[in-house]
Amino acid sequence: MSKLFSNFNKRDFSSSGRSNALSSNGMLASSHSIASSVGLEILKSGGNAVDAALAMNAVLCVAEPHMTGVGGDCFAMLSVDGSTNVKVLNGSGKSSEKASAGILRKNNVSVIKSDMPDAITIPGAVASWCLLHKEHGHMPWKELYGPAIHYAKEGVKVHERVAFDWSNNVKKLSLDTDTANLFLKNGRAYEFMDNFKNENLSKTFRTIAEEGFEGFYGGWVASDLIKKINLIGGNHTLKDFSNASAEWVEPIEGNYRGIKIHEAPPNSQGLVALIILAILERFNFNKITKADYLHIFCEATKIGYFLRDLYLADAEYNKLSVNNFLNSKIIEQYAFNIDMNKAKTFEKSDFPSHPDTIYLTVRDKSGMTISFINSLFDAFGSGITAPKSGILFHCRGRAFNTIEGHLNELNPNKRPVHTIIPAMISKNGKLLGSFGVMGGQYQAAGHAYVLSQMIDFGLNPQLALNYPRVFPNNNLLDLENGFDKEVIDELKFKGHEINYPSLPIGGGQMILIDEERDILIGASDWRKDGLAIGY
Repeated sequence: MSKLFSNFNKRDFSSSGRSNALSSNGMLASSHSIASSVGLEILKSGGNAVDAALAMNAVLCVAEPHMTGVGGDCFAMLSVDGSTNVKVLNGSGKSSEKASAGILRKNNVSVIKSDMPDAITIPGAVASWCLLHKEHGHMPWKELYGPAIHYAKEGVKVHERVAFDWSNNVKKLSLDTDTANLFLKNGRAYEFMDNFKNENLSKTFRTIAEEGFEGFYGGWVASDLIKKINLIGGNHTLKDFSNASAEWVEPIEGNYRGIKIHEAPPNSQGLVALIILAILERFNFNKITKADYLHIFCEATKIGYFLRDLYLADAEYNKLSVNNFLNSKIIEQYAFNIDMNKAKTFEKSDFPSHPDTIYLTVRDKSGMTISFINSLFDAFGSGITAPKSGILFHCRGRAFNTIEGHLNELNPNKRPVHTIIPAMISKNGKLLGSFGVMGGQYQAAGHAYVLSQMIDFGLNPQLALNYPRVFPNNNLLDLENGFDKEVIDELKFKGHEINYPSLPIGGGQMILIDEERDILIGASDWRKDGLAIGY
């Protein structure tokens, strides 16, 4: 293992927290303990990392229905043999062939809201699952969906963080009758320890297990989805669904103090994480106050997101490139322009804010490693449910806009910008780990923040994920509980408008690989109901 990670700070057992998980054969981490237990059984019964990831994700579609679902999108980063030869699976769906910002403008619609049919892009998740398994799965496809079929039919106990999120979305869930019938209990949110069932989703999973791609993008499932979208005013067609696809793309890479970071390329926002880290690298944090560090981090984050909003888009339209924006002179200029005494105000982002997704990671005994993320975008996605299939639509199209000529203008057969970013790290040609930080817009900032906590300050994976977070959310600085009053006062003095304490910011999972000692280190942060476990 890199010497950089050989002297991690140890856990302080006099304060609350959790320990890193250690193993040698295999390791996995997810945001839900049941999903993690399912993945472990897959690994122990001979399945590989891809098998475990797919089975875990399917269970999460039932156990965390507000975070992920069959009706969403997916990205994954995969190292087939545990080497640095990694590739990215882009499973983000496109807009329908009849999508048009022009029509919205004529109807005086300036913002695409989550419950509008225009916000529903063709779900890309199932297409990505199928491609992933076809090329790299080991166990029979049908067997992977048994646990999800069981939990959807018989029910899954609602865990604490899930119940908390559910309680904050009752109004949204009440707007669509089919959604209310499924996701509310007598008009109220499901509560901690309730048993939640989605029997129609169980039938959908059974169809996917038996028929694969065609079982979702054709037949009765697709008919149910299209009927529902058309009922709320959409113009999606069977052709839109049958044309769905996922594709392998090359990752983009950056370096931070000798560590290589592998990120997903546009239309994902992985490059934003690399930009933030490149700016941070211009500063020496050895002799600096905590408030100054947080100030620099926030200013670097604002710059990265400002560039995202200007240039990042579907790969066919994107103008935010690694070569252009990791150019040392450009980065140095941005770093030089950070005022250590004053927070800068950037134009408010028109990119929608949202906190919801799932992330999981798995490494099996042969070294195959996967970094996997699946999302509905908003909590409970669009809030629109197709009744026969029990599928909740995502609202990823909300990332489009109606501005004529804009890179992210809603147009036919176009992918929206994606916040979800799986990632890996390596050094000297060896894979060091797989990680992801959940939380919508926060994800790029979260990648940079968590890596900085480990690389700059020596926090171990669990401590780095646990550490109180900060996010300049449209110039309002969200600070989680745990920051000292002196730090907050100093940030205020620099001109930051503070929201303290904010709600928990995102979540996260990580696996680090110590080849020298044959140890896998797993971590899952406290903000979710998650579990890192190995064998």
